Amino acid sequence: MKPPRLSVIEGGDPFRRQAATWFARLRADDVAESDRQGWQRWMAADARHRAAYERIERLWSAAGEHAQHPQIAERLRDATAEAPTAPKRGSREPVAWARYALGAGALAAVVALAAVMPRWLQRPVVETVYLTQVGESRTIALDDGSRVSMDTDSRLVVDFSGDQRRIVLDHGRAYFRVAKAKRPFLVHTEDGSVRAVGTEFEVYRRNDTTEVALVEGRVALLAAPTADAGQAALGTLDPGQKASFRKHQPLHRLAPAAPGALPTWLSGKLVFEDQALSAAVDEFNRYSRRRMVLSGEQVARLRVSGVFRSDDPHAFVEALEELYPVAVDESSGGDIVIAARR
Repeated sequence: MKPPRLSVIEGGDPFRRQAATWFARLRADDVAESDRQGWQRWMAADARHRAAYERIERLWSAAGEHAQHPQIAERLRDATAEAPTAPKRGSREPVAWARYALGAGALAAVVALAAVMPRWLQRPVVETVYLTQVGESRTIALDDGSRVSMDTDSRLVVDFSGDQRRIVLDHGRAYFRVAKAKRPFLVHTEDGSVRAVGTEFEVYRRNDTTEVALVEGRVALLAAPTADAGQAALGTLDPGQKASFRKHQPLHRLAPAAPGALPTWLSGKLVFEDQALSAAVDEFNRYSRRRMVLSGEQVARLRVSGVFRSDDPHAFVEALEELYPVAVDESSGGDIVIAARR
């Protein structure tokens, strides 16, 4: 079977062309910090820029493995091979920028993406699955303008097909920036649901428990549905408040955070405040396939505090050795074993 023939029509939506060019540029091997800064300025300059870019992001996310098709890679390389540098802030070079932003190659990459996708992928999608691997994080743009930041080893399913904006968080952690709309925005877990309209909040599903932290706006917490009573209300959260709940169990209020404070994992940090070492190790193990293992109940009960990078478990282990009576060794399988010092 011959590969699909690709063509690009000149003209059309200029924002789409600019967005396609930026999308290709940011995925080039030689992308520089100046490119990222230029893209950020372009995104902030006009709401239509962001909308056009997010449409391309959604197409790319929905394509999954097809985004790596050789024809797509070739088009992306072509799109950035001869692209001039984006102008600096306040630049008076509109002609050069127009040639860069309206280049046909980048848009051809997006056209190629649609062309090589199987027919089922081009049909209206009722549900879309997003996931992250161990050590990976990503931010996705949803059709309504909402944005979701996913932490390591997380999986969620998005369904905007009915009169609700419905998301199921199977496991892991996600931060939601909800666009205001008439349709309610609901995040479901096995334990219950979070209902919001135009707000920012975090949901963490682990150990058969759902934890919710509200940063902005207000959310209502709902219990998992039952055959007799449907979904009962558990309570509401105001900015800075946190709570956890289990399936068919009452709401448990947690220690509040400062209103407006974003989760530290969004910036790649883990913060522990007088936390059991066992819980801290469990959190670190979510970010790496090389696991830390505690030897003995005495070590597991140690209390730790500090701020650490989630991608640097070695710094955490070195701090433990220096501050606590523990010894660190490596198992035959490559795990990091933490035991009481003798």
